[in-house]
Amino acid sequence: MGDGASVQVEQHAAALWDYSLHIYAKPGVAASCLALQDQHGCDVNTVLLCLWLAGARSTILAVSDIEAAQHSAATANERFVQPVRSVRRWMKQWCQGTPESEINAAAYAALKTAELHGERLVQSQMLTGLDLDQLTRAESSEAAVQASFANYCTLASTSGGVAEELGELVARAWH
Repeated sequence: MGDGASVQVEQHAAALWDYSLHIYAKPGVAASCLALQDQHGCDVNTVLLCLWLAGARSTILAVSDIEAAQHSAATANERFVQPVRSVRRWMKQWCQGTPESEINAAAYAALKTAELHGERLVQSQMLTGLDLDQLTRAESSEAAVQASFANYCTLASTSGGVAEELGELVARAWH
């Protein structure tokens, strides 16, 4: 990847991250994302990528685009984010059975921060697998997100009810 392409990926990654933080802070969005992840096996960064591309560019992610993005981020996701998340979740449960302490709180906060840095890395890596200028455009953001989510559901091994949860996420994120 040339310097110009690298700078462009960094700019898009920063925009995606800022968008993700903005959307995630809206009422009900965090809960929807966690439900999609924990109950339906969805990759939240892929979901956020679909939302961002649809909202910002009315762009559709085809199944092959989703596969390329996820493939580009697989190592960072599997070796960084998932292990850190697992340890953070263990720490949260473990701390519930121990007296509150500054050390426990600091360790948990460090794990949460590390996980967020990992999520940002994953988003950046996902973008390296895409040529954003070659993606298909839809007539509207709503049409783009519906098509991208349908493609994601085709690809992902998700449990029942995921389409409804994705629809609720769009309503919470965009309205």
